[in-house]
Amino acid sequence: MTTTTNRRPVPLLAVTTALAALGAGAVATLLPGLPADVDYTRGYAPGWVTGVAALLTVAAVVSDARRLPRLVAPLGWTAVVLLLWCSGGVVLDGFRAFFAVTGIPAGTFAVVDWPGMAARALSLAAAGATAALLLPRTPVPARPWPAYLACVLSFPYPLVKLYWWLGGSVARPEPYVEGFPAGELAIMVVGAAGSLALARPWGRRLPRLLVLTGGWTATAVLATMGAMAVFGTVSQALGWIDGPVRFDDPAGVVLVGLVYGTWLVYGLALGLATLRCQRAPRNAVR
Repeated sequence: MTTTTNRRPVPLLAVTTALAALGAGAVATLLPGLPADVDYTRGYAPGWVTGVAALLTVAAVVSDARRLPRLVAPLGWTAVVLLLWCSGGVVLDGFRAFFAVTGIPAGTFAVVDWPGMAARALSLAAAGATAALLLPRTPVPARPWPAYLACVLSFPYPLVKLYWWLGGSVARPEPYVEGFPAGELAIMVVGAAGSLALARPWGRRLPRLLVLTGGWTATAVLATMGAMAVFGTVSQALGWIDGPVRFDDPAGVVLVGLVYGTWLVYGLALGLATLRCQRAPRNAVR
């Protein structure tokens, strides 16, 4: 009885946030969009995806209430994936909102799609709430391979940017005017170390809250960005959306497939590693 009572807010939150995301997305489509020359939302998830995700979330919660476990996981995780796709771009929204609110000169990067940002933020919240319903029953690997996979996947994107900065021409977009990728390399080091902290004994000497918070935060960021890139490209190829990828440009296809595509796998591996670390006792060998 205690377990059921403690879990009641989770399904309610999942349904509420999913329906709120659906409503916010509907409102966003009714409002005037950004001018074409500053519209950065090309390639984002089409509006109908939020509707499908909300219906699947409700179906998963109803299946859970009626004790139909075989339906909960497939319905719920499909909803989570779609909601992550819908939330894609919310990280960029946050950066743009920072410049817009603070007034720091940033040119068109300070332009924000506020209604769309609200819908994407609610989609991310719904994905998290729905995942919270599913994670307690999700098995984790006995061995710490997700953390090591996440560590490996922290390298491709920064190293590709470094290769291009050094003059490498394979799949490099032209013109390439970016400077030394200091930020990307710093994130690579932090990401690799954070991934290993979830699995290695020395990670137990770090504050547990810091390790877990960092793991879940990075999981959300990577999963949303990766889902936006991967599913957005597939949707554009199928003609569902008018995205920014040029399929006649090999560099663009390689960048999305081999670089941004790794973000999605990176995020999923990191999430699994974080869940495994969270379940392990403090003094257990990971």
